[in-house]
Amino acid sequence: MEACGHIPVWSGQRVERTNARGRHTYCEPFKAWMVEQASRPGMSVSGLAMSNQVNANQLRRWVQLHGKRSAGSGAASRLLPVTVVARNAPTCTAPSDTGGTVEIELAGAVVRVRQGVSPSTLRLVLDALRGMTP
Repeated sequence: MEACGHIPVWSGQRVERTNARGRHTYCEPFKAWMVEQASRPGMSVSGLAMSNQVNANQLRRWVQLHGKRSAGSGAASRLLPVTVVARNAPTCTAPSDTGGTVEIELAGAVVRVRQGVSPSTLRLVLDALRGMTP
């Protein structure tokens, strides 16, 4: 098919494989490029599909799926980091402004560990607090 000048034509590989029934599996870069081109203002989706040897309904489906993915990744639905802590499980935080102090919450008590505490002393304190948990 001859390019008509105003509709872009993909120059790379389009099809990854074709199954026994003749159905194509298209390459992801090709699909992403097609969706990008189809979303440009004034672009004819059917003309773009025809120029790139894709069914127009298939291209519309790709655009629709891309729109759903984009809507789900907007600022309103941004995911935030979450830490799940089991009930009565030890927690440990290290605030950056405390100058090397670590806070450990265990069995309803908060233990502040300053820089330079020996590991054996800390182990004794934590074991004692663990023994207090119901």
